[in-house]
Amino acid sequence: GCYADPNDPKLYGHAPFALEPFPFPRAEYDRVVALQPAFGRLVDCVARDAAWLEETLKETAASDEFTRKLLELRRETDAKGLKQTCSLGLLRSDYMLDAPGSNAEDGSGRALQVELNTIASSFGCLSTVISGLHSYIAQKYEGASNGVLPPNKAKDGLCAGLAAAHAEFLRQFPSSDVPRRVAMVVQPGERNQMDQRMLEHGLWEGHGVDLRRVTLLDVEENEGKLIFGEGDDKWEASVVYFRAGYAPDDYASDKEWQARAVIEESKAIKCPTVAYQLAGTKKVQQALAAPGVIEKWLPDDAESLRGVFAGLYSLDVADGASVDAIVAEAIDNPAKFVCKPQREGGGNNLYGDELKESLMKFSPQERAAYVLMDRIQPPSKTATLVRGGESIVGACVCELGIYGTILTNGEGATIFENTPGHLLRQKSLGVDEGGVAA
Repeated sequence: GCYADPNDPKLYGHAPFALEPFPFPRAEYDRVVALQPAFGRLVDCVARDAAWLEETLKETAASDEFTRKLLELRRETDAKGLKQTCSLGLLRSDYMLDAPGSNAEDGSGRALQVELNTIASSFGCLSTVISGLHSYIAQKYEGASNGVLPPNKAKDGLCAGLAAAHAEFLRQFPSSDVPRRVAMVVQPGERNQMDQRMLEHGLWEGHGVDLRRVTLLDVEENEGKLIFGEGDDKWEASVVYFRAGYAPDDYASDKEWQARAVIEESKAIKCPTVAYQLAGTKKVQQALAAPGVIEKWLPDDAESLRGVFAGLYSLDVADGASVDAIVAEAIDNPAKFVCKPQREGGGNNLYGDELKESLMKFSPQERAAYVLMDRIQPPSKTATLVRGGESIVGACVCELGIYGTILTNGEGATIFENTPGHLLRQKSLGVDEGGVAA
């Protein structure tokens, strides 16, 4: 896999990667894989419960402009009446092992969820390639038997989800004067093109479905249809797959927000809808961890799902004394916590002294834009990371992401779902954010 050079888009370098696989207890791996379909159904249920989303995100939206605009967009779209009631999620649930002071070779630790990504869940294709490399190295140089590493079909599974949504759109709207294609919404100057291009190629080679890359500024509406191109190259979007739109920087002006509204109000199947995006916020994750909440939608799965949550704490003003108590504890022991805003894409969380200083200066209203989470303490091992053609050897920890797709209709019934593969990222011990690419 390659990244575009930030200084010269004509040049590419390899994506940073870990040279070898990382030990992860088989029982914990199997447990989180088995949970992924239920997490997909939970996201769909939460996204369709407008009243619960409004109430849960009320204080967050008052403090965070980006969350407020997404919530307003969901509200306005519902008020106008949905032209498309199907929803597609290409999700990734991320975990770390909690085993303070342990060595990863011991096989100890319990998987706890870091976050559940509902928009632009990337690296599915690059992870498939890296899994092949790790399997090759493990067998050839470390004497491992074939099958010791779990299979990883993330690329094929994500393509299958997009293809299923495309087929559902064609079933709903069988006639058209122009070709139908999947539209991938990307950021201008996207560096992670190759991960996206592999998805484009896989969709065509495996399913005969064409995918084109667009930006939010390319979006135009035509009687509920999303039409791109001109003349003989006109085409309609059957599915809109967001690999952008997850951060405030993606909306530099009102034009981008207007484009997002046009997409939401269109007949195209969205991946994700704005409601799915809101269902993946940190505040929703924190609210779902409270006793009795998941039972509202999935009583049979509630205990198992709650079993992977780390300690999560509300910072809403309305929660009063309990917030004051946990904030005081975090200020006294900042190394035990992470303070998370409602952002995706990495690099946004607060740790250590920065967490302490921020909590001391935030007003109660400003605090409500965040949640607190117990900091997971993963086991470590010596590993080799490769960046820019150079290897770095040192103590590392890992984070496991499990991919899942879900396509549902207007009643929330599942049309298609799978759990196709995983992403295992490694980073140097002591690095707060991201994996080797951060």
